[in-house]
Amino acid sequence: MRFKQFILSAGLLTVFLTTLSWAGNLTVRAYLNRNDVSVGGQFTLSVQASGSQANKIASPQLPDISKFARFMGSSSSQSIQFINGRMSASKTLIYYFRAIRPGSFTIPPIKVIVKGKTYKTNPVSIMIRRSAASQPSAAGRSAPPQKPEAGMQTKPDLGGALFLRALVNKREVYQNEPIILTYRIYTRVSVTGYGIKALPKTVGFWAEEIPMPRQPQTREEIVNGVKYMVADLKKMVLFPTDPGKKVIDPMVVTCQVRMRNTRPSRDIFNNFFNDDFFGREVEKNIRSKPITIHVLPFPKAGRPADFSGAVGRFNMTVKVNKDSVKTNETVTMTVKISGSGNIKMLPAPKFNVPPDFERYAPKITEKINRSTRGVSGFKRFEYVFIPRFPGKQRIAPISFSYFDPARKAYRTITSSEFLIHVKPGAESLISLGEGLSKEEVQLVGKDIRFIKTTSPKFQKIDRYFYGSPLFWLIVFLPLVALGGAFGYRRYQDRLEENVAFARSQRANQLAKKRLQKAKKVLSEETQKEFFAEISRAMLGFLGDKFNLPTAGIMTDQVEKLMRDRHA
Repeated sequence: MRFKQFILSAGLLTVFLTTLSWAGNLTVRAYLNRNDVSVGGQFTLSVQASGSQANKIASPQLPDISKFARFMGSSSSQSIQFINGRMSASKTLIYYFRAIRPGSFTIPPIKVIVKGKTYKTNPVSIMIRRSAASQPSAAGRSAPPQKPEAGMQTKPDLGGALFLRALVNKREVYQNEPIILTYRIYTRVSVTGYGIKALPKTVGFWAEEIPMPRQPQTREEIVNGVKYMVADLKKMVLFPTDPGKKVIDPMVVTCQVRMRNTRPSRDIFNNFFNDDFFGREVEKNIRSKPITIHVLPFPKAGRPADFSGAVGRFNMTVKVNKDSVKTNETVTMTVKISGSGNIKMLPAPKFNVPPDFERYAPKITEKINRSTRGVSGFKRFEYVFIPRFPGKQRIAPISFSYFDPARKAYRTITSSEFLIHVKPGAESLISLGEGLSKEEVQLVGKDIRFIKTTSPKFQKIDRYFYGSPLFWLIVFLPLVALGGAFGYRRYQDRLEENVAFARSQRANQLAKKRLQKAKKVLSEETQKEFFAEISRAMLGFLGDKFNLPTAGIMTDQVEKLMRDRHA
């Protein structure tokens, strides 16, 4: 008893000390989205804190880097995860800068204070190169940069900040061997929405779609030393149908990208509305690169005679529901093939039955699971036989052959032989004439496969369905449903055709969500984010109600509209 108490106390103490040490573990780091930038180009400096107290950090005092960069604005993000009962929190403060002076510079460590304790980040280096516009002209004078006029829409040059990749798990496969195809988006900008503009053509492949969540899961990934947010947009399992060189065509995705307003201003309100939320949205098409797949033919050496093109790893089970029956009774044999591969294209196994058996077409059922590991499941064939003559009848063994690409070899599965004892039944047969075989003799009787086992339902002669309440309900219910569907369709068409009406309908709902978020932020004692959420709620509500672009709402304009409407 004492030993058990000692073990329990030691375990609780260990968990407590581990939790305490983890709770006090806070790490901070700084990194740039680009370490090499030209004069006039933008870069971001991120300060990330990880640990249980990450959301408690205050905005740090940034070092003075005005000699080579101009401050453009800031934003923040935070995430909280619970994994195996443990909380993992992180908060990232993002600062936007524009490079103004060429050279190699180092941003010193940034001090972060959490509950009176000071933490320091690592120093980061950046190389700023001269842009083409800043190179001296032939006359020895530098050309002044041309500023775009206010409100002028310029086509964004995202460079490598947004792209789409097509990824496959293998580029050389055998015929009918599965290939996992993934379309993954990489971004360093704010993507507010996307849509697949052109699906890839998969000529020469049997394609199985892998179910994807409605909201793609995002994660961080480092590519060539640059940090990206990535998400998988589409996944497929492809089975090449014949050998040769196959090309998977590109997929085109249209993204809505929110661009920041980078015009410098000394107005405090312009700096506030320079947030990503008030930026303009632009449309950007991204395209994946085509992928070439080399499909190998099946090896000729060792190919079984019954091989029909199945590729993967499979098992087969064969069962007979009874081994002793009477003539004209049914016997059911079930053949189930399960495993991983192209389940849908598995052919029915070939086998012979005794000539005295009447054989029916099989009932086929299948269950297919599609995941990132491929396609798996089973296919079941149910055969019904009716023995017409008594005696000992044998069903020969059933074999199924497939090709295993992992071992590069053929495999054959063979069942056992089935012996069926058939006894004479109640039905009589026409006597055999001379020169006639049992296969040519017809049964005189009834087919027992569809015998009704329940009594039929009767009703009174004077009761008619016509004129009953159920009859009138069936008559008028479709009309009512049709009227409701027509009204709902009219409402949906108006939402799609009339943007102002659609925005006005959703204005209250969106404003309530933003105000709830502001209330939550206020409870966390972050006044700056609270006022930002209040402003977004008001501007979003006014923009939706008056059908105005949210990014360009002016106070005078709103005041005039409200006076015109006697608000």
